[in-house]
Amino acid sequence: MNGEISPRELTWFRKPELYILEDDRLVLETQPYTSFHSLSYDSTDACGMILPQMECFSFSTKIDYQFTHLDEECGLFLKRNNTHWAKAGVECRKEFLDLSCTVYEDGYGDRSCRQLGAGIRWLYLRILYWNGNVRFQYSFHGEVYSDMRWLHFADSSVPVQAGIYACSPGDSSFDCTFSKMKLQKI
Repeated sequence: MNGEISPRELTWFRKPELYILEDDRLVLETQPYTSFHSLSYDSTDACGMILPQMECFSFSTKIDYQFTHLDEECGLFLKRNNTHWAKAGVECRKEFLDLSCTVYEDGYGDRSCRQLGAGIRWLYLRILYWNGNVRFQYSFHGEVYSDMRWLHFADSSVPVQAGIYACSPGDSSFDCTFSKMKLQKI
């Protein structure tokens, strides 16, 4: 667990109809009317993959996206359980993109975001997790990362899972590529 990993090492939590899964990348097309606002199996219709439970790690990936409509999004998430989790990603807006992070606890969400230029077509995202502490970070080139958000999961003895997701809440779909995945013990 120290270096590049294949997307094949992750497990689907919802498989899209159209995808290409290779050793070094996952290309998927989202499906219309899908969202990612809950982790219960019945209400999560976003497509994505998840890693096994872990403690003290760094997980990063490059995400290339070709948004076609408002509110489409893709990114990373961290799950303690179905009611305590967080996601960080890129969302399509009218004239710009949102780089956002939402923390969910017992059915309530707390969102923070900043604007990105509409011409940005890829981004690197990273999660750092240790002893209940979480840092979501982003980078334009995968070398120097900037913080998006810090948070803390109260029960640090519980292992967590990290994963990737993409969804299209409206009548639309888009192509998204996850590549250059790295998983490191910290």
